[in-house]
Amino acid sequence: MSTVGDEKVRLSHDLSEGEKEAIGLRKAKVMKCLESLGMHCDQDNIPNITLLASGGALRAMISLQGTLVEMKQQGLLDAILYLYGVSGSTWCMTYLYKDKEWTEHLQDLEKKLCQTLVESSWDKNKAISTVVEASKEEHYSLTDFWVSFMIYKILHKFDESGLSEQKTSLESGKNPYPIYAAADNKRLNKGHESLPETWLEFTPHEVGYPAVGAFINTGLFGSDFENGELKVKKKEKNICYLEGLWGSALGNIEEIKKLLRDSLTEFFKGSGEKEKDHVSPNPESPNVHFTAFEEKERSAISLIFAPVLDAHRVTTKTAACLLSWTWGTTSNFLYKCPNIKSTDMVKDRVTSFIDAGLAINSAYPLALRPERKVKLILSFDFSSGDPFETIKKTVKYCQANKIPFPKVDEEKLKDTDNPSDCYIFTGVNVPTVMHFPLFNNINCPGKIADYRKKYSTFTSSYPKEDIQELLKVAKMNVTNNAQKILEEIKQLVASSTNP
Repeated sequence: MSTVGDEKVRLSHDLSEGEKEAIGLRKAKVMKCLESLGMHCDQDNIPNITLLASGGALRAMISLQGTLVEMKQQGLLDAILYLYGVSGSTWCMTYLYKDKEWTEHLQDLEKKLCQTLVESSWDKNKAISTVVEASKEEHYSLTDFWVSFMIYKILHKFDESGLSEQKTSLESGKNPYPIYAAADNKRLNKGHESLPETWLEFTPHEVGYPAVGAFINTGLFGSDFENGELKVKKKEKNICYLEGLWGSALGNIEEIKKLLRDSLTEFFKGSGEKEKDHVSPNPESPNVHFTAFEEKERSAISLIFAPVLDAHRVTTKTAACLLSWTWGTTSNFLYKCPNIKSTDMVKDRVTSFIDAGLAINSAYPLALRPERKVKLILSFDFSSGDPFETIKKTVKYCQANKIPFPKVDEEKLKDTDNPSDCYIFTGVNVPTVMHFPLFNNINCPGKIADYRKKYSTFTSSYPKEDIQELLKVAKMNVTNNAQKILEEIKQLVASSTNP
């Protein structure tokens, strides 16, 4: 049951009470792990060792699974305090946190994940019905369509639980604290990727803007707020919707449009209808003008939902969202909220969020939040293309916002086509960063380009043997660098106990 305090916007830069409690429990587990590795550290000096998992659609989901399995195998996983995900990595995280003791069941969960991705299927009728229901909501967007016709289709599961339910997986301290990233769409569209206010974090306890110090109870995300107070409570957004919100940018706009068109075409073919049956745009809809191609897209949507009573509403709303390219719209919980310095964040009743990978494809801005006092960042990069882009963007972000970050010699990052498997960046009074490109000259020598092509971001499914191969490659990055990670942890613990 919610208390009065839970129904207000919390204005503070401090961590939530729920996070503090969960981290306290986790530190006890970390302390035991360090002791098993020959290190002794009292709980007050337990260092924050964070694992960052980048985006990369299904490739990132599978790779993170393999990474975590091998971290456990090497005895290192229980040293991790926080686990951050962007885009495709969040899909793996939500899958794991359904199990309250997932760190103890990783091998079995890996097998089940492979089975689900290969053997399970999605229900088209389920996809249609969920979009129909979503279209009844005030803030319908392409994210709702994307969730049913892409996320559900890729993952073969429609998780209707809420993120707030993950709190039960944190009660024993057995699992790292999960943090999921999204970006403020309006700010991103204005080219403000280096502004801290662009970043939104989701945890099982709160959703909010760390840079502003404004948070709400996670179960209230999407509800209506005004003047910092809850006005209309709505049903909690389900995990599948959030997976679509967090993973809505598989690439550039044209690539996403192509995926949406392909999805529509598939349904068009399956409907048994002919092109002569296309439905023309509604002449009564104001300010909606369709080119020939857009008219065809709209007609395809109409055919998908033709058997549904509310087909016209779904068609009209989806077509309008395609034209305006509207994603992730929701009620703005900062609407007219007092004591917020950024006045543009409080003026609109509605806002929108999108995949944080469009800003930086790894959640460094959230991990570097000063209240969390991160000391060691293990950055597993599952990006396509430049394996150092997240590092380069983070350097610029930190310089622009005067955030402590190790100096990066970009000369070492020039060979984007043939990277090594581990890069370590250190400095004084800054966190140490260990960066691991997924495909490198150690785990796939001479075949990096082939692997990048084979595991393209725009691939929505893989056969079993390809999944197993990707898991193996991801695990090698941990196996081959386990000793380096251990040495960095030892140095960190030594400096924590003997400052």
